[in-house]
Amino acid sequence: MASILFRLFILILALWLIRRLLGSILGASKRSGTKEDIAGTPNNMVKDPVCGMYMDSRLALRLDSRKESFYFCSEECKNKYLGKSSTTGEARNAPPA
Repeated sequence: MASILFRLFILILALWLIRRLLGSILGASKRSGTKEDIAGTPNNMVKDPVCGMYMDSRLALRLDSRKESFYFCSEECKNKYLGKSSTTGEARNAPPA
């Protein structure tokens, strides 16, 4: 009886290991594993060059230059980068009508 239980245990263990091995092989083929693939996706994290905040590139404001693209968390950071004053600052400094 002990011999049968031992063989049953070994069989179940072997089947479990085979299932795990096949699952990891099949699962690895479904997902992209290289950083180059991840960096090329449109939802990668980008850094605002003004404030240093990281954000999803799909939500960021984008400014394209000849060599690269810059991403900003807000219009204020984008205007600071471009050397412009913010729209609220322009309204505050405007002479009264």
